[in-house]
Amino acid sequence: MRFSCSQSTCAAVRQGSILIVATTSAALVAAGCDGQRAASSDQATQAAATEAPAPKVVHPEKKNVRRLIERPGFNIEAYEWTPLYARIPGYVQKWTADIGDRVRKDDLLAELYVPDMDAELKQKEAGVRQASSEIEQAETVILRAQAELDRARSQFERLSRVERSGVLDKEQVDETRLGFKAAEATLAKAKADVSVARTRLDVAKADRDHVQALMLYAKIRAPFDGVVTRRSINTGDFVQPADAGKGNSLFVVQNVDPVRVFVNIQEAEAFWVQNGDTALIRPQKLQALELKAKVTRTSRSLEPETRTLRTEIDLPNPEGQLLPGMYVNVTIIAEHKNVWALPATAVLTKGDETFCYRVENDKAVRMPIQVGLRGNEKDKELVEVLKKQIMQSPAGEEPRWEDFSGDEAILADAGSQPEGQATGGPSEKK
Repeated sequence: MRFSCSQSTCAAVRQGSILIVATTSAALVAAGCDGQRAASSDQATQAAATEAPAPKVVHPEKKNVRRLIERPGFNIEAYEWTPLYARIPGYVQKWTADIGDRVRKDDLLAELYVPDMDAELKQKEAGVRQASSEIEQAETVILRAQAELDRARSQFERLSRVERSGVLDKEQVDETRLGFKAAEATLAKAKADVSVARTRLDVAKADRDHVQALMLYAKIRAPFDGVVTRRSINTGDFVQPADAGKGNSLFVVQNVDPVRVFVNIQEAEAFWVQNGDTALIRPQKLQALELKAKVTRTSRSLEPETRTLRTEIDLPNPEGQLLPGMYVNVTIIAEHKNVWALPATAVLTKGDETFCYRVENDKAVRMPIQVGLRGNEKDKELVEVLKKQIMQSPAGEEPRWEDFSGDEAILADAGSQPEGQATGGPSEKK
């Protein structure tokens, strides 16, 4: 059968065929492009996985580990601070030092007038003179008794010889012997009287010395080289001893060269503070001034209430620039020199265990370690490492620990890779 069509119809058929062919071609091209993009994406993923960098590995090194312990808002205090009180009641006769005056040890600051004690001292001195006179009299009696004894002894010996010749009877000789014994007793008593008189003299001197010692307190003297920071008396004032340390002091003297800075260190850092550690002191009102000193002493025990370690730093102050009461900020530098150390990022602590990841056979292996000082300097955060556990111990046995050698390969970032995962990094040094 033969079909025929008009010119317009044939043209439409031809255009439709062309459209179908074009659409089909476009679909095929699009499908080919998507396939190429998917293949390219897979290749890029594989290449990225292939080119991923291996985790960084570090080795323990000998370093100086430093920890900065910063404490703000502490006071400068005088090295010594002594309030001076009256020891005896009296009237202020004169005072010779005022606030701000520099004084030397034993300089006279004030003098009291004590009239009743003056009279008592004169009485005690008279008692000493009387006791001395009694001794002299007793010693004279001794001389007289000694002479009488010598005479009685001589007479007794002479009559004893005559008695043997039969000229004198026994009664006369016995009487002479009794006289000799009486002379001996008289001498012994005289010596005892001298001893008693000397005892009275000692008592009289002690009474006098006691009053003289009290009279020394009438002169108020500086206890050490320093500065008078308080004066609370005037001429003619009546002063008397303080009751159990209460009451106003006459003067306050402070030793301000050197001065002290007291710092309270928290329990967590107290273990690292040692005598001789470097300390940096910055007065809050003198920000441009930074003083370098050493930790002088610690209390070696924690305050029960605050759980802090009392630490003292002595500062030379020859010019008197540092005033007691000034606020200062203190930085104590605790330092362990030439010790094995790792970056802080290589060490983790979970609970009571501290560990790092050691690279063995290209895999990360958890290794418990013992650590010392943890540094906190900016850009130098290091941890002192003391011991490593080399293997798991059988049940019931203590873990085996040994020193670091520096050959250990440790992951620099302990939190970057799970245990047992391949590292692709180097193992220990050979």
